[in-house]
Amino acid sequence: MGKKMDDLISIVLPVYNGEKYLRESIDSVIAQTYQTWELLILDDCSTDRSTEIAKEYEARDNRIHYYRNEQNLRLPRNLNKGFSLARGDYLTWTSDDNRYKPQAIEKMHAALVSANAQFVFASCRIIDGDGKEVEYIMVNEACKKKIIGMNPVGACFLYTRKAFEAVGEYDPELTLVEDFDYWQRLYTQFGAATLEEILYEYRWHDGALTSTMRQNTFNQTLEKVLLKNRAAFGKIDAEGTYYYYRGLYNCRKKLNDENNPYKKKYRLYSFWYFVRYRVPRKIARMMHEK
Repeated sequence: MGKKMDDLISIVLPVYNGEKYLRESIDSVIAQTYQTWELLILDDCSTDRSTEIAKEYEARDNRIHYYRNEQNLRLPRNLNKGFSLARGDYLTWTSDDNRYKPQAIEKMHAALVSANAQFVFASCRIIDGDGKEVEYIMVNEACKKKIIGMNPVGACFLYTRKAFEAVGEYDPELTLVEDFDYWQRLYTQFGAATLEEILYEYRWHDGALTSTMRQNTFNQTLEKVLLKNRAAFGKIDAEGTYYYYRGLYNCRKKLNDENNPYKKKYRLYSFWYFVRYRVPRKIARMMHEK
């Protein structure tokens, strides 16, 4: 991969009835300071004006390509279709209700090239349905340690074609957690670079995961992913073990499992983490404030 600004970046944008924010999402791609990209819009049988909006942009910019599925594929299969059509040296995907900051692609591409890395992720700002700031998903080097038990990646990321060809497709059986499963698979093979800068705005609104049934499915599937990918991390230290059992424990806790099988190990490693990290950090802060 060269250092020039002519490496092609493929951005897959799956959409299903996303007319409300779709223009904002596409406009944020067009506004990128890195201009060598293709945007593949994968319409998963929308019944609103998403089709009309996407075709309008396709007619206006030859870097934008619109595809409509004959039947609803759901997100993992829709992503897989999009990436099967992608031609880029680097790959990513975004959502129909989120938006990039203008330098997002340029800075992630530069980070991968400069570090000779295969996978990078950056900090995000969480916004509400009106675009108002809610909170942040902040990224740093230390957060990578958490990936064995929870998702630190957020929604702003880029990876190479080499990584894509090695890791393969998103797993259709892991809907709702297909992205986290993919990040674990990428990370265990290639590690990751991180960018602390906020390069993306992730929208949390009424269409997000809110129903109890979907939350239950999410936690059941997340537990499955954590157990499935554990071996790929190999030998881990006590801190990594803490994050692993914290993730498993929280899955069962959110499922209201009174016989949580991870409780004992989670408490053991929580105590170790408290003594080894939280107490020293608190003392350091107190000393700094004096």
